Amino acid sequence: MLSDHSAYMEKASISERPVEPKLEQSQETISDILEDAWQNAKIVAVQIGTPYDDRLLPDIEGAVIGHWDEQVYLQLRNGDTQSVNATDIRNVALLNPDRWWALG
Repeated sequence: MLSDHSAYMEKASISERPVEPKLEQSQETISDILEDAWQNAKIVAVQIGTPYDDRLLPDIEGAVIGHWDEQVYLQLRNGDTQSVNATDIRNVALLNPDRWWALG
């Protein structure tokens, strides 16, 4: 049981490691990519936030399953749903779905 906890803690620390900020995109570019992903069932990587010490949290990866007002809804790999405020998105990129589903 202790080894399971250690493995979980190691995986959690990796997923929370700060990453370099990507190029900040315009809201129009972000909207176009999200709309394409939503209409064509594509997977995206979304970077949110404002850099702190030139670092951000890792991208949120998932399928765009909808949007309402300023919220974008993503279905994550583990099946959970996460909403992201569209104005907090600084970069979004399409992912290869084969690679995305294989992650883990």
